[in-house]
Amino acid sequence: MFWFPLMVAASALPDKDKGNTKSKKYDYVMKVDRSAMAVVDSNVVVSLQLTAIQDVPMAQSIIIAPELVDSFTQQKAEFPLIFINSRNQQIYFERELKNEFPDALAMRKKNGEDLHISYLRTIKYEPWMDNAVLKVKKLSCACKDFKDRGEETLAMFEKEEMEPVIDLYPVYLLPPADKNVKVREEKGSAYLCFMVNKWDILPDYLNNPAELQKIHNSVNIVKNDSNVTIRKMVIEGYASPEGSNSHNIMLSEKRTEALQRYLERTGRVKGIRLEASGKGENWDGFVKYLKSHSAVPQRDKLLSIATSKADPDQKEKRMRAEAAEGYQYALKNAFPELRCTNYNVIYTVRPFTVDESEVVFETRPINLNLNEIYKLADKYAKDEQKYYSIIRKAYLLYPQDSYINLTMAYLSIKKGEADEAAEYLKKVKNSPEKTLNEGIVAYLKGDLDKAIQLAEQAKSQGLAEAAQQLAEFEKLRK
Repeated sequence: MFWFPLMVAASALPDKDKGNTKSKKYDYVMKVDRSAMAVVDSNVVVSLQLTAIQDVPMAQSIIIAPELVDSFTQQKAEFPLIFINSRNQQIYFERELKNEFPDALAMRKKNGEDLHISYLRTIKYEPWMDNAVLKVKKLSCACKDFKDRGEETLAMFEKEEMEPVIDLYPVYLLPPADKNVKVREEKGSAYLCFMVNKWDILPDYLNNPAELQKIHNSVNIVKNDSNVTIRKMVIEGYASPEGSNSHNIMLSEKRTEALQRYLERTGRVKGIRLEASGKGENWDGFVKYLKSHSAVPQRDKLLSIATSKADPDQKEKRMRAEAAEGYQYALKNAFPELRCTNYNVIYTVRPFTVDESEVVFETRPINLNLNEIYKLADKYAKDEQKYYSIIRKAYLLYPQDSYINLTMAYLSIKKGEADEAAEYLKKVKNSPEKTLNEGIVAYLKGDLDKAIQLAEQAKSQGLAEAAQQLAEFEKLRK
């Protein structure tokens, strides 16, 4: 809700003249006790307290028409009417006019008595109304013979003194050219099914066709990319925690070796160096499952045991004894997910030109480093929407990188999003650029003193834009 201060021009009779009903020929005497105008929730609200002093001749009405008028543009907005009626006209209004003017305020004026009128109405706000004044036109009506009885200006929005508009100079840094070889990974997990205590790969057993296809697809994504060179493929097999730890280590090793032989035999990894190892019981996976599944019975107890320093066999024994219900739930729901094989295709990527980067950005953006993405974004420096789209996607690829977070803070400041910028800046390494942007965020949040302090600090660190920003901040102190 926003209430604007008002300049009020109220036409009023002095108390000593209150009883004097003589007036100009085309004037109706009315006392304005209060007039107020405000913008509330996208509406203009008008509140009037009027006193009708002059009597209304029999069979006549005085019609008060409040309206907002911009004399420069000639735009106008009308509020519902006020009818000040004689006795007969009040009856006539109730019978004949009420349906025609449903929003009107109609009141009877008794001869010799003041009529106090409270009026509160709203209309939808439009920007032109900022320069409008509130007027009331007065008409008399007898048998549809309307006569002008004058008008009064009651209120206008007071022009607030505007704070000087200043320029902001947020900054970002281009990431340096990456001279290191770009190393990337294509990761996945497969959940292969084995016969009890067996480790032979059965390609058609239960869900194995789909799980083996997942591995093939990951390998093919990299093999079919002419821009990369595969270094190796790492396979790590895990077992679930039931049974003895030594037996589960053996199972994970045998099953992982079996998968390695299967991939080599089928030719799917021809020319790729394979590294396979069994990792035993998957306790890290079990802890992760417990933390993300609140419906597990006795979850806190299971989590306490799983994260303890006890050896694996002792952990399982304790879970059976101290959290039997939770353990049985885990056997059915959690443990199957822990019998997995994680695979990772590690490869290197060649450098790209800007034009090549544009194609790669749409197909395999992870193959670009930040410097290549920034060069691509710079190509669209004059296309704000395209530039932001590229940088935003880079942030999704590298959410913890200091350079990209500084740039996201820069873009947030440009949009006036101080809180958003502050969150990005938390992940930025200390630098003059970060300090200046923090100062601008402080200004956007209303702390000018802190803004100046931080800008001075950035200036002392040699940042040219900080001097420009300080000059802008000083305008607010004049």
